[in-house]
Amino acid sequence: MNEEMLWQSARRPRLSALRETVGLAATAAGLAALMLLAWVPKPGQPLEMVLRAILLVESFGYAYHRFFQHVGWLTRRSGVIRRNQMFHWIHHMVIYPIGKYYQRSAAYITAETGLALSWVIPGWIAGLTALATMGLHTGTFVFLGALAAYAKLIIDETHSRFHLKEHSWMTSRYFKWLEEIHILHHWDQRNNFTIVHPAMDRLFGTYLAPAQHRVELQIALEDRELTVSDIMNWRYLLKEATPTEHAAFISQAKKHPRSLRKLDLLIALLDRRLERDQADIEALDLHKRASDLLRIVVTPATR
Repeated sequence: MNEEMLWQSARRPRLSALRETVGLAATAAGLAALMLLAWVPKPGQPLEMVLRAILLVESFGYAYHRFFQHVGWLTRRSGVIRRNQMFHWIHHMVIYPIGKYYQRSAAYITAETGLALSWVIPGWIAGLTALATMGLHTGTFVFLGALAAYAKLIIDETHSRFHLKEHSWMTSRYFKWLEEIHILHHWDQRNNFTIVHPAMDRLFGTYLAPAQHRVELQIALEDRELTVSDIMNWRYLLKEATPTEHAAFISQAKKHPRSLRKLDLLIALLDRRLERDQADIEALDLHKRASDLLRIVVTPATR
């Protein structure tokens, strides 16, 4: 993808407003149906409850990641959701940006330190709601146990290993396939929201298959160019972020200063953009904001 296509892809919706609205309505209805199917109040046999718990984690996790953790309609209207989004774009932009810092030798680094309320609160809500609707039955506790185990030991552990250079799963062909799917999510965060299987992405039209996107994967690993997600996230930070979000970004960037190479790349891209079109007001505005931010964050000690 050349620079012009990258710039336009990050700036403009891929669908018309009508098609986007219809698609989102269909996605919301489909996810609600799957979650209701998983949450039939009457407890069943243990295996059934385990499968229902997995379905709930997959459908809810997809919705949560897509609509609550990335820039969108909800994050622009709720301070609570913006807080959740803030931690997630720090994960994308600062701690694990695509390229040489996407994987690290150290243990997985969380953007939200301490008790991760962004995930703990939804987990507690799910647990208490299950008890209230299903009652104190063996099936209810099997459901809750499977819910917690699948979310923490499978989903969370798999995602953590995506960002580690060495671990016991790294030789697995299945894991490598999942890893490439996740790299493509960091490439373009409008796609590939699921972690251990792309079933939800396939169902709701957000799947980028690694076999069809080898060029994007290569660019991401070589770390020489910006990605669609880079431009989307930097544009959000520079133009829409609140003072609290700015402060959180600056704090994290000083802990991980090498990740600011992406900001250098953005400024270079905007330089070339302005050489071609000096009347591009947005490019000029972003260039000034990016340069100002770089001066704030970067000191001789962090360069």
